[in-house]
Amino acid sequence: RGPSYELTRSVNNLRQLPRFGHSSDFTAVFSPYQDEQVDYAAGLIALFVFLLIIFIFWTIAIVVFKAMGPANAGFLSGYHFVVPDPAEDVKGIYKRPFRVRVVFLVATGFVMLFAFLFVSMGLTNVNNAVTTMGKSLKRTEELLQNAEMIGVELETVGTNSITIRDAAVNELENLCPNNPNIAEAVNMDINGIAEQAQGDLTTLADFISVGLEVLNENLALIRSFAREAEKTTVDVTFWNWQMKLLVSGLFILPSFLAVGVGLVMLDVEIKPYQKALTYFFMPLFAVTIVACYVVCCAILPISATSADACAGGGAVRAGPDDTILTVYRNIRGEDTGPILNFVGFYTQRCDPEYYPFDFLSSYMNDLDKALDSTNTASDAVRDNQGLLEEQCGRNFDNVIDIVKNMNDNLKLLRRQADRSLDLIQCKNINQLYVNTVHEAGCTYSVDALAWIFASSLVISVAGLIMIMLRSAYLPVEYLDLGEEWITNKVGHTKSASKDSEEGTDPVTTRPLEAVPEAGPIFVPQSVNISQMNDDEFEMGPGYDL
Repeated sequence: RGPSYELTRSVNNLRQLPRFGHSSDFTAVFSPYQDEQVDYAAGLIALFVFLLIIFIFWTIAIVVFKAMGPANAGFLSGYHFVVPDPAEDVKGIYKRPFRVRVVFLVATGFVMLFAFLFVSMGLTNVNNAVTTMGKSLKRTEELLQNAEMIGVELETVGTNSITIRDAAVNELENLCPNNPNIAEAVNMDINGIAEQAQGDLTTLADFISVGLEVLNENLALIRSFAREAEKTTVDVTFWNWQMKLLVSGLFILPSFLAVGVGLVMLDVEIKPYQKALTYFFMPLFAVTIVACYVVCCAILPISATSADACAGGGAVRAGPDDTILTVYRNIRGEDTGPILNFVGFYTQRCDPEYYPFDFLSSYMNDLDKALDSTNTASDAVRDNQGLLEEQCGRNFDNVIDIVKNMNDNLKLLRRQADRSLDLIQCKNINQLYVNTVHEAGCTYSVDALAWIFASSLVISVAGLIMIMLRSAYLPVEYLDLGEEWITNKVGHTKSASKDSEEGTDPVTTRPLEAVPEAGPIFVPQSVNISQMNDDEFEMGPGYDL
């Protein structure tokens, strides 16, 4: 028996993806009932749309925050942080930039880590699948070459059979001219043996002619399929220039952004670099993240479909072997012909119930009988050659040669039959099936899709977080709560470098309302007040404002 398929962790995880009440049975795609096909497709579409909507709404939220501006969205608009002077900040608002920058750097680390895993686990498994498929195609080519060699030798057998048959017909016409009843004299039905041999050779030649025609058609079909598979293997590769560009962007762009955050955390302000981050690197990074989550959404239904096919149909979940046989039955109905047995035998671990070559056993038995009869005939003619020549008045060397050629031809045919059985034995075809379906299709390919999906999902989420927190690479602007904050009607904000000031609120960044003039604050000391004129007072010691 051939090896069984063990469900991998990737298949188990992906087949548990939610389908929102729809079927996850892959065989429904080939069901004769359209409702089952629609139900399965609806589950995949719902999965794709659900994830895409989440990313689209997140992207829209980022755009809305940008449009709202710093007065309403604060640092989420991409504007720099505005916090009170640490000396006057009783709520600890000044700590927020540091926390946001830590989150930004952690998200950057996730982007770069999973970009690496995207390549090392995702694309490496793609390469493993392609390599395994290439080995299977190479083995298929070897089997096809052996089958073609058998076909060539069978053609030789067929041609020899025709030649032997024609020679036998000529001999039968004048086998024993002096004694037509030679069978009674030698106690052997020579004419019957010769006529039987003639019929057998004619049947053999016709069988080989028809069989070769079918064999050549099937070999051409299989070779065409192998070429298409090889072409697909070459074309279906994720490591093209677009993917290289995407992965490079996921490594290089976050590095520049992380350097910008590190500089401001070290109180190093390089305005040209910050402008480059704002107007070049961050937009380019945003485009890369959008492309990444589009890839993520597209890979999700493909991954789910592959896992469904590899898990098997129905409640049994017997793996891809069950899927293939169920799909065939859905397509061909109740067909119980040799093709079903052929498919069932090699996909069901060479189950004897589906053995498709019973007819070869009877054919081999007939071939053995023919070999025995020709050996007997050859021995009989050789042992009675003198008597036959005396009774018939002719030489029987040609007859002996014909029988010998017939026997050699049958031996050659037997060798080709044995080679054919060796070619189609379980370990050859089933091993080819296991390498192609179990390993390349349902192990490496599904693992690759799972890692590509998981990596692109984490990269998309972390990348969107970085875009939302892009103010992390801008310097903090502090609100000055000194003397001017109390006496002036409009508050002032100053950056860490004291180069700029704006009339904004320290928390909401809205313009500050006029500060009412503060009344005198008395302290428990003596106060001397004398009026100097109508609107002037002289305050003695002990009065503080």
